[in-house]
Amino acid sequence: MATKRVPPTPIDADATIASMVAGLDKPVEYVRRVLEKLERCKRAHGDAQVRVGVRGRAEAPNYLVEYVREDKKTQERVTYQDAAYSGSTHRELAAHHIAEARNWSPEEMNITAVSALIGRLRNPRAPSSRFSDED
Repeated sequence: MATKRVPPTPIDADATIASMVAGLDKPVEYVRRVLEKLERCKRAHGDAQVRVGVRGRAEAPNYLVEYVREDKKTQERVTYQDAAYSGSTHRELAAHHIAEARNWSPEEMNITAVSALIGRLRNPRAPSSRFSDED
């Protein structure tokens, strides 16, 4: 008996976790695991943000954790990649996945926005600030 293959759901080129949360397989678990990786990055580097992969499965997209530092000479903010992770297993991906810019959405969510998102997922009836998704 043949199984019917379902075509993958396309991911918007500028997607964020918040914009695609309704289509995730297990939204609370996915966001919780992403938040764990962001907290680890923040402990190590003082900052953390996440971009989703736009070429994989929309139900469990891969994600790239980054941090931002200010260049002391130029005073410009510079983004550094920490690690990329599989959206289904949350294991670290090989470094070559990071280098391919077209794999990742240009839009990021900082750790505060991801924390607010998991709060809304866990308690959808709680009042929320209209500014909770902004960086």
